[in-house]
Amino acid sequence: MNQQYTFNSAPRAVRNGKRRNKYREDAEDEESRPAPANIMYDSRVIRGNTYATPVPTRPLHMQVQPTKTFKRNKNVKGSAPVPRATTPEPVAGRKHTDVQTDNFLEELHDTPEEAEITTQTDALLDYPTAPEFVPKPSGVEKETEILPGDLFDFDLEVEPILEVIVGKSLDHALMEVLEEEELKELKEHKRNFEQKRNTMLAEVQRIEAAEKRRIDEKERRIKQAKEFDFKQKHAAEKIKAQKLAKQLLCSTQDIVFVNLEKDRKFEEPIMKQIREDFLPWIITETRSKLDEVTTATKAMGNLMNDTLICIRAKITDEKE
Repeated sequence: MNQQYTFNSAPRAVRNGKRRNKYREDAEDEESRPAPANIMYDSRVIRGNTYATPVPTRPLHMQVQPTKTFKRNKNVKGSAPVPRATTPEPVAGRKHTDVQTDNFLEELHDTPEEAEITTQTDALLDYPTAPEFVPKPSGVEKETEILPGDLFDFDLEVEPILEVIVGKSLDHALMEVLEEEELKELKEHKRNFEQKRNTMLAEVQRIEAAEKRRIDEKERRIKQAKEFDFKQKHAAEKIKAQKLAKQLLCSTQDIVFVNLEKDRKFEEPIMKQIREDFLPWIITETRSKLDEVTTATKAMGNLMNDTLICIRAKITDEKE
């Protein structure tokens, strides 16, 4: 039960449309072959977008021979379909055109129809203002009458309050005046301090600049003195080297010139020109002349040999 199921034979197409024979014929024409039972190869199935796809119409070659496509098995119950009448041939100068013959005509478009519709909603209504809350009275209500002068005397009661207010106002005004005077003095003191500080800062900058100039001048003088000493030492060493070189060269000058003359480093220009230019030219011209003389001699010898041969041939002919 747990073994995997396998086919005993290779899959093959189902033969529909007519009764299958016991043995398959070797040569079958295309008309006798059964139609495949697969909707992927059915021309009536439309694939893709249906908006841009044209409505398929019945081709003319299918209308001419409708009986071939409506063959059914004789064993199928029911009456055979009635063949449709074919369309006659068009008159000379005209041609047939495919049109829709359905009961309800439909206009075909490449893109679906679109429409825009707008609507307006009601504005939001604010809530009504809430009424002022009035608490419900509780207890027993009573009333009484107060005559003028029963509670307090305004002139008598207001005098200490006015004294306190006037005193506080005067104290506050005096404090403000004192603060203003103090601020003025602070500003004056700050201005004098900034003036003194700026004067001292300028003096300090002047002293620093003078000190910097003095240091720079000192360093420049030291550098000049070092350079002068270096040049003096260099000049002295140079003079010493020149003297030593002169002493050495005086003793070796004669020996060097003799050796150079032996090695033919110093030669007279005329001798050098004769050896390098004149003698090679003489040798080349001499060789060319000798080659010409040799060639002429060989030609003369050949000519004499030919002449002797001719003379001998004539003498031999005359003797004969």
